[in-house]
This record gives sequence, structure tokens and C-alpha cells, in this order.
Amino acid sequence: MKRLLTLLSILVVVFLASCNNESASEKIARLEPLVFAADGTVNKEAGAELADAYVQYAKENPQDEMSPDMIFKALDFSVNVNVDNPQKSIEIADFMIEAYPQHALAPMAMFIKGFVYETISDIPNAKETYRVFLEKYPDSPLAQDVKASLKNAGISLNELVRQFEEE
Repeated sequence: MKRLLTLLSILVVVFLASCNNESASEKIARLEPLVFAADGTVNKEAGAELADAYVQYAKENPQDEMSPDMIFKALDFSVNVNVDNPQKSIEIADFMIEAYPQHALAPMAMFIKGFVYETISDIPNAKETYRVFLEKYPDSPLAQDVKASLKNAGISLNELVRQFEEE
């Protein structure tokens, strides 16, 4: 009996270790089908895990041309499934901006970062993010949207409606 318990313990440890050694690509392949249910609902737990797998992929493969896209997918999932953890989305956006500052998706990542700060009412950081955006990406197609966001950050919806009606 003691031998059987020892054998079972070893098998459990080996199984858990093999799960931890799962590559990012394997995790992505395993998780992507689990995120969206047939009825269109999102499995938030699988989505959060998938976001982590996308980031892991980019960290394991920094030179891969797919890595920036993986990080951006992670950011997209994070914003949508980590609503209770906005800092996670900010960290992913920072990773994208720092690792691939010249990539076409970097400006969007920075814009999303500012938006996340706005949604958690951290207006000073939102405004700073928008200012840095305009310094780094002044010719971006998003620049006008960022200028509007910078101007309107922290203004209530009622105040925005009032300003719009006055114009």
C-alpha cells in the first residue's frame, strides 16, 4: 500500500511538472478553443489564461514577427476579461510599448493604456499617457482621438453633453 501511494505521488508530481512545462504555443492551442462558447459567451478564466499565454509566447520568442500581434491579442483579451484587474492590462500595454515601440500596434496599445487609466478614474496617469502618446506618435491616425481624450479626460458625461450642446 505504501508503495502504491508513493507511486501515485510520483505520478501526480510528474503530471503537474509536465503541465508547468507546457510551451506558450501549446497553451495557446489548448486555450483558444475554450475561450468562446457556442452561444457566444466568453470563458473569462480561459481568456485571462490565454492572455498570459500570448505574453509568454512573445517573451519566449521576442524575434518572432508574430510576437507583437500576440502581445496585442493579450492586451485585447486582458481589457475584456480582466475587468477586475486593470493593472494587468496596463502591464501588457507597457510590455508592448517597450518591447516593440515602432510596431504599428504600439500606438494603439498606448491609447488603450490611457483609456484603461480613464476607466479606473486615474486621470493624472491617463493624461500623462496621452501626452506621451502625442510626443511619440504625433502622426498616428489616432492622434486626433488622443487629443480629444486628453481634453475630455475626467469630465463627466453630463458635462460633455452640455459642452456639445453649447457648440
